Amino acid sequence: MTLPRFFPCLALSLLGAATLQARLGEDEAAIERRFGEPIASLAAPENLPSNLRSRLFSKIYSVAGKKDGALVEVTFLEGKSVREFYFLEREKSRTDLQLNDTQTNFILEANAGSSSWENSGRSQWMRKDGQAKAERRETAPSVSLNANVPLQTQLLLWSGLELQSKNWQDFLAAAQRELELQKKQQEAEARKKTEQEDAARDLLRGI
Repeated sequence: MTLPRFFPCLALSLLGAATLQARLGEDEAAIERRFGEPIASLAAPENLPSNLRSRLFSKIYSVAGKKDGALVEVTFLEGKSVREFYFLEREKSRTDLQLNDTQTNFILEANAGSSSWENSGRSQWMRKDGQAKAERRETAPSVSLNANVPLQTQLLLWSGLELQSKNWQDFLAAAQRELELQKKQQEAEARKKTEQEDAARDLLRGI
């Protein structure tokens, strides 16, 4: 599917009925009832341990089915939405193309559950029940949404609002601990190998 190189500011695509918003915690079927078929699928990051990578996948949808509106990247952990990034794909120079306060608040309200949000810093929010956080952010594209333009030649940013559930934050913390453990094991194995090689050379010392 070929999409425009960047998307203009949202109009009705985010300010319509609340049912058009994905919700943290929903399963894939519920989200696809809102948005329809995904326009792109993303594999889990390669640097994750394989046992964690198999539990994770992401998909990108058009919000309200409007290709000239916003997009949302939903990350699923064991089939449940744990991270949602509502964004506009735009040229790096088009800093005017970003979610405005009304649209940001609409997304936050749709994901408040039975709680509410409080601002915890510039462009950052925490849900008062401690079950989610949100942040305005920009990131380099992780996949090309324009089949006619290779990703490496696009000078684009994804600019939007990222929501993370506590389950996602816990998953990231567990992944970080496992990666650190793997690194320590690799370092221990490397030291052991070096010691064995040194011992082997010592046997022949003096020849």
